[in-house]
Amino acid sequence: MFQRKYSRKTSVAGVIVGSLCIIVYLWALISVIIRVNTNMVEYRQEAAEDFKYLADSAKSNAIFSFMDDVYNEIIQKNLDSSKTLEGIIISGPGGETGFNKNSEEGRAIHYIRGLPQFRNRLVFSRHRLFEPLYIEGVSTANIQAVAGIMDPDELADILRQALYLVIAALVLAIITLLVESLRRKDDKMSALGRGDDFKRPMPQQDYPAKRSYSERSHVTRQDNTEHRLTEELQRCAATGHDLAFIVMEYKPDAEESFYARFAADAARFFSSRDFVCEKGEKGISVICPALNLDTGFLNADEFHNRVIGKYPAVFKSKTDLCMGISARSERPVNAERLMFEADEALERAMMDPVSHIVAFKSDPDKYRAFMARQKF
Repeated sequence: MFQRKYSRKTSVAGVIVGSLCIIVYLWALISVIIRVNTNMVEYRQEAAEDFKYLADSAKSNAIFSFMDDVYNEIIQKNLDSSKTLEGIIISGPGGETGFNKNSEEGRAIHYIRGLPQFRNRLVFSRHRLFEPLYIEGVSTANIQAVAGIMDPDELADILRQALYLVIAALVLAIITLLVESLRRKDDKMSALGRGDDFKRPMPQQDYPAKRSYSERSHVTRQDNTEHRLTEELQRCAATGHDLAFIVMEYKPDAEESFYARFAADAARFFSSRDFVCEKGEKGISVICPALNLDTGFLNADEFHNRVIGKYPAVFKSKTDLCMGISARSERPVNAERLMFEADEALERAMMDPVSHIVAFKSDPDKYRAFMARQKF
């Protein structure tokens, strides 16, 4: 069985929190729209009532005097006491007079060629209020007003409550993200081993002090690969450890000196040249004692990324360097079989236009059954 990528379990808690945050955001948006619309309708109704009251006052006070200073003071006072109305224009035989709320010049009314006109502002309602004034002794008169679009205090309260919901959802999302990050870190460390040991195969003193290294690459010779792998398999079987075997090969043509640098990088990354062996003209094999298939995959992927980034002139794409991986996986497997599985995985990676690392994942129970059948 070949495994083309390393997969991670999706956190159920993360999905739930993410869905909850989306619901909160949508609810905040919908509630703002509904409450704003409701407030605008109520504010418009209140403005109509205020205008009716002001129009009645304009009619009744005109009995004594129309458009004189006393009359204008009464209209201005009524306008200032209104919560909704922002400006008034009263027209009569003598012309038109404009009133700004709280006498703020230019707030709602400005003058063009001496005539008052309402300003077009976003905070003003598009529903203009108008009513004729039937006043005895006055031939033609009318009153019109402009109101605000909604209560600004209510709008601030609506937005504030929505902001609280959004902030609460963001805080929950951030906390979940931090918890998930710590959990994934713990899971990765558990998978890779304790501390920095995930890259350190076995204590160096367990191995012979002298090895036969290649003059070309200064790592273990290719003809000694099976012997070295057999040694490490025996050690891991005796101690109950797993073992991963990685083979890799690059496709581009490069100068001869590059191969030595490539092998040296592998020796440094995988702790020792005792575990790195030559493989053909453009490849190497790496023995990883104490690593299982998943941790071997992670190490291979990290080394791949480092090499690709270090030599951009040689590697133009990720598939320029391919890797195949297999592991002991609690099987009584020999070196020849493990090398065969890794080579098969490498061959698939070399032919795949997308995947640069392929892992051979075996089933220990099925393998034991297969080996039992071979004995008969």
